[in-house]
Amino acid sequence: MQESYLISVALKATIVLAGGFLGLRSRSAATRHLVFLASLACAAAVPVIALWAPQWSYVIAVAGAPGGAPATIPAGVWNWPAMASAVWGFGIVVMLLRAAGGWALLLRARHGSVHFRDAEKAEVRIAHVNTPLTCGVLRPVILLPDSARDWDSSRLRAVLLHESAHVLRRDCLAKYIAQASRALLWWNPLAWILAARMNQEQELACDDAVLAAGIPADAYANVLLNTAREGSGSLLLGCAMTAAGALEQRLARLFERRMHAVSSGWRKAVAIPALLVLMTGISCAQKIYKIGPGIVAPKVLEKRSDPLYTDEARAKKLQGPVELSLVVGVDQKAHDIKVTKSLDPGLDASAVAAIKTWKFQPGTKNGKAVPVEAHVTVNFHLL
Repeated sequence: MQESYLISVALKATIVLAGGFLGLRSRSAATRHLVFLASLACAAAVPVIALWAPQWSYVIAVAGAPGGAPATIPAGVWNWPAMASAVWGFGIVVMLLRAAGGWALLLRARHGSVHFRDAEKAEVRIAHVNTPLTCGVLRPVILLPDSARDWDSSRLRAVLLHESAHVLRRDCLAKYIAQASRALLWWNPLAWILAARMNQEQELACDDAVLAAGIPADAYANVLLNTAREGSGSLLLGCAMTAAGALEQRLARLFERRMHAVSSGWRKAVAIPALLVLMTGISCAQKIYKIGPGIVAPKVLEKRSDPLYTDEARAKKLQGPVELSLVVGVDQKAHDIKVTKSLDPGLDASAVAAIKTWKFQPGTKNGKAVPVEAHVTVNFHLL
């Protein structure tokens, strides 16, 4: 990876993650959860989108002193961008292995479970778990501990209302997205903070659903306390009822909750994630420079294939230039290739296909590689 790519991705992802804290302004747990999830997903998209950033860029002309240093292309693997990329990749692998371990434990618990009863849009099963939890996206299942067989009907109803809310909200899918985002951005503490807050808001939103169904706050508080005493959630990829950890906050909120706090935040639920998506697109836009004072033009390093004559053009004995505009990115590739002077549709396409395979030395500004708009002429001559 190029030095500029690593630095820009780190800065842009951090900005998008910081934007997720806008969700704290909402009184609705469901809205806060949605904003935190959107922030994590958008930040994780930044490294991917940035690879194709020239396609969304705008062109500016920069005036400066004449001259400029040639582009510096790191050689070998012992340079800091290569080392940083290796550490980043190693961290991603470790995080994915950690998630895979949680996935294996979850599958083992699910496969060892037995049918108990059916709930809304999910099957309820008894498993070797120490807290109620929901797992699965396409075929969601609610897993209850063995002790659930002895629960009274009021406690069982409250627990199933909570876990059914996870199913209806598709919280397991949200949890998978957050896990993947945090794995990609493991080096950023904001990703860990937002993922933890998102998990907490999931539980608070489901608590709201239980109270909205008519369960008294004091009765539900007793259910939470009893469930917490019996065990805590340890399966990473399941939505466990006591996994959030902030039990004191949840109990306090039960008695402070107001119904309008759940229903009045729909505008923020739509507006803030939309703002985060817009921030992601804007943050991934790069400046594309025009060749001029202070800008060193890109150069062709390697022509990996030459433009080929089409049979039709050869039969017509067509000859002449095809002129193209393109953007040479810091990845040493041509992007956004456009034909500015056409010779023949077949020859135009042949020229574009060939240039896509060429390797370029990026243009530079003050010795730093930058995307530069350039023009290439491909001449076709019959022998």
